[in-house]
This record gives sequence, structure tokens and C-alpha cells, in this order.
Amino acid sequence: MEYQYWSPGDNYLDFAGPERNQGRFNNQPASGTPLVWSTNDPFALGYQKYNKYGKGFWLVELEMDCSRTENGWFELKASSEGFSKPWPGWENDVRQGACNGAIGGYAPFQSINHIAKCGAVNVFYWGSGGCTIDPV
Repeated sequence: MEYQYWSPGDNYLDFAGPERNQGRFNNQPASGTPLVWSTNDPFALGYQKYNKYGKGFWLVELEMDCSRTENGWFELKASSEGFSKPWPGWENDVRQGACNGAIGGYAPFQSINHIAKCGAVNVFYWGSGGCTIDPV
């Protein structure tokens, strides 16, 4: 439910608190770009058409100017900020290798964060370098 309130006014992929005009939920500011829990079950609450991967995947839909990325690639990292403990907070550093999927492949640079392909469906696994890149 928070996603629909924290998404308006979120103009940049960020990790460090709310943007100036970003929405609030129960008078609480966002902790950055929000995610929404999703499932691939079309009859379940939380169904998202882009989730063909299973139950319990977190999703964010980004509208990006791919020309402002590094050759069509960008970094991201997840945080469980905003949830009650014992959630771990920031995701540990990862070492991403080749991604599976119809697009798949290697990112053109290395990072301690996940590296996503602009204009594609990117799937990452918490604390893991595993990834899948598929067409939208």
C-alpha cells in the first residue's frame, strides 16, 4: 500500500530518504525509491504482469532516460529501510556475473551493487550476484 503513496514525486532512483515533493504514507516520508511486493499468480493480491518469476518478488517500475546511463546500464542496491526489525537494512555488496534471460549477458563494468540494463526487466536476488535480464 505504501508504494502507491510514496511513488508520486519520486523522480530519481535514490536510496537516501525522500525527495522534496515525494508522497507520504501515514505521514511517514519514503526512504528512497519505493518497491512493491509482487507475485506471478494472476488471482492473488500483488499480481504484477512483469513478474513471471514467482511469488514474493519486490518490484519497481522506472521511467528512465537511458541516454543518461553508462552505455545503457545503471547501478542499484536494495534496502529494507522503513520495515520493522529484524529486517537487515542495506543489502550486502554483491559481485554480479553473467545474467540469465532472453537478453542476459555481462554488464560492461564492475560494481559492488547490482547493475541493471536500461529498458529491460531486470531481476536480482537479495545479497547475490545472480540476475536475469528479459525484454519488457
